[in-house]
Amino acid sequence: MRKLYIILFLVALFAFTGCSSDLYYASTFINKFERQSDKAVEQIYVALPQGVIHTNSSLNDIAGFMFMSEHEQDSVIASKTAILNRVDDSILLSQFSSAFLYALSRTQIPVVVVSDPSKLPVADDGHFTVNFVQMELEEYLQPGESHFSTRGGVNYSYPYQLRHLSLNAWMQLDARDSASEVYFRNREIEETFRGTVTSLRDGKATLKTHFDRLAPADAYRTAWNLGIECATLYVEKILTEYVCRAKGTNQTYFYYNPACNCIEDIAPYDEGIKDSFEKM
Repeated sequence: MRKLYIILFLVALFAFTGCSSDLYYASTFINKFERQSDKAVEQIYVALPQGVIHTNSSLNDIAGFMFMSEHEQDSVIASKTAILNRVDDSILLSQFSSAFLYALSRTQIPVVVVSDPSKLPVADDGHFTVNFVQMELEEYLQPGESHFSTRGGVNYSYPYQLRHLSLNAWMQLDARDSASEVYFRNREIEETFRGTVTSLRDGKATLKTHFDRLAPADAYRTAWNLGIECATLYVEKILTEYVCRAKGTNQTYFYYNPACNCIEDIAPYDEGIKDSFEKM
């Protein structure tokens, strides 16, 4: 039994030592830019998104939509669209790009914005690259239903539809060749519904409904939040790969917080990577 305890202790000690070593290397990388060390030579090159695709996925549920006349299609699109036609793309992209660059700047790693993606350098240990290859603003309706019962056992239901809005981003990160992997991240918001029964008479229920509808301001706020999130995840990717290069291995995932320019938490790599970008 004593031998078992010793083995378990040593396993825990090695695991802790490994995590501590990983954290030391990652923290050293961040600190060298704060200290403006001579070893802080890395730079980040960014090609920001130039446009955004509008997609109304609710149209996929319209039978025979592709066979309708242009006038009929326009009528259907108008009836199913409430946000896409009111969003200013320039404001949306400005919010996303400003947030992305702001969060990156918190690291104090020099950031170079490149207007032409073809001018991005080939990524290496000293040149990090981000190329936003596509942005999409997606709107769709999703059905829902509210259920309630009276004390007498009478069941009622109220069907409704809630609008969803998703901002989707595809990007190439640290591309070392033209066949580099594409990464994906999105952020989604939705309307909310509240209902209150105001009366029950003659077997009929009267329901007072309230919908918190989405507005263009919600889309702009989502763009800002997604920009912060993408930059944060990218810094986490940089830290993970830096530790792997410095040590030859890395078993830790680092959760970065741009507000304090610090690592606020760690996790086993296999668990933490699930919170990062999706590889396409």
